[in-house]
Amino acid sequence: MKKLITIHHYLGTFFFMLFLVWFLSGFVMMYKSFPFLGKEEKIQCKKETSLSTKQILPPATVFEKDTIETIHKLRINAILNNIVYHVETASGKVISRYAKNGEPINLTKNKALGIAKNATNLKYIAEVTIINEVDQWIPKSRFRKHLPVYKVKFTNRENTWVHVSSLTGEVLNITTSDDRFWAWVGAIPHWIYLKDIRIHRYFWKQLILWLAALGLLMTLTGIVTGLIRYKKKPKANFKRFKNKWYNLHYYFGLGFGLFICTWVFSGFMSMTPFNWVPSSSLNQQDKSIWQGQNFTLKSITNKDWTNFKEIASKSKFKEIHFSLFNDNIFFEKFNQNTIENHCITNSDYNTSNEQYIAKINEFNTKEKVTELVVLNDYDAYYYDRKNIKTLPVIKIITNKSNYYYINPKTNTVLLKSAPKNRTERWLYHGLHSLDFSFLSKNRPLWDIIMIFLLTGGTITCITATGLGIKFIKRKTRKHLKNK
Repeated sequence: MKKLITIHHYLGTFFFMLFLVWFLSGFVMMYKSFPFLGKEEKIQCKKETSLSTKQILPPATVFEKDTIETIHKLRINAILNNIVYHVETASGKVISRYAKNGEPINLTKNKALGIAKNATNLKYIAEVTIINEVDQWIPKSRFRKHLPVYKVKFTNRENTWVHVSSLTGEVLNITTSDDRFWAWVGAIPHWIYLKDIRIHRYFWKQLILWLAALGLLMTLTGIVTGLIRYKKKPKANFKRFKNKWYNLHYYFGLGFGLFICTWVFSGFMSMTPFNWVPSSSLNQQDKSIWQGQNFTLKSITNKDWTNFKEIASKSKFKEIHFSLFNDNIFFEKFNQNTIENHCITNSDYNTSNEQYIAKINEFNTKEKVTELVVLNDYDAYYYDRKNIKTLPVIKIITNKSNYYYINPKTNTVLLKSAPKNRTERWLYHGLHSLDFSFLSKNRPLWDIIMIFLLTGGTITCITATGLGIKFIKRKTRKHLKNK
């Protein structure tokens, strides 16, 4: 018992401020996360363009001098009215070139300013600087390949900042002073999202894991010692200790300890320790089976390209995505308010559920499809709080309990959910943000419960802060006395 109390005291003294920051920032995280642009938002901030009057070369010609084996993504959009190809290889390398001559993107400060104005529709005076390392608003290591980055600061009331990639000529992030303020009091302290730490992904992950693991030990020892002490009769009702800090900490810890424990544990699980959760995307082997072949520049034939230009030139677009399924090339055209899908290999080609089943059955000889359903609404594993994910989708279940979610318009696998992925979904999102449908779909019930629990956790941490400061003072006096 004494050892558990000692462990709890020392860990609590070390962690009291961190836990208090986690809970206080948790209130903010209920409504404001770290500002970033998702795929849909990046497309929406682009201007529409047309192929009708533009001369564009086929991608095989544009990238003939580049070493590109397998394509992960192939996109077309416009940078300041110039059509641009963007290729991402299977290894993660990104290459962007002008479609008219195959030249790489060549940005200047004036061009970066024009791109930022197009993306934001702002006409204010702006300061443009070139940064050669990632900053707080593009803190991940994946942004390094976009360096140098043009940082455009507008003089509007919101103090809008726009980061523009020199590699692709695209906007990487858009933030306002409000976004940045709430990030500093919310996501940044909550996730320890400081740029100099976050840029080192392995170190950042290990830091979160160790802090969460030690915090979990601290919480568990507190719960155990609290339950043991609960068996002893108090001297008076709700007064087990003479010290008010101890008394408050004891009762709030006893009342909210379980929730604090699950939050710390789910935070630990958010880092997928020991890499126990498989990828939610198809591996390269399964992707090749799904596509019918590896997606390369040669996959798009001259005939395919002629068909593409004929279809795509009929209307304006913001961005075009190419994909491959069963040896057929498809493209998804994002317009102002609609999304078009076309097959350019064979205009009469129609996919069927039987084809999806056959492909998935090829992934593994021991895995066979057992069920297929059409989802017109989100389920527990394919969902989106912003309600912008594609619907309807086809959900295919196999005898290995793998779930495959397919977009029938583009014939792409949007999500693969294995049993471990679904377990992780509940251990992380379920426990950490109470992401259960009966709560998340019933606002403000979810808000009320979250605020109540966060308040209890915050008070527990405030009392721990008082005890921690007293503990440090006591140990310091003892140390000075023994000198």
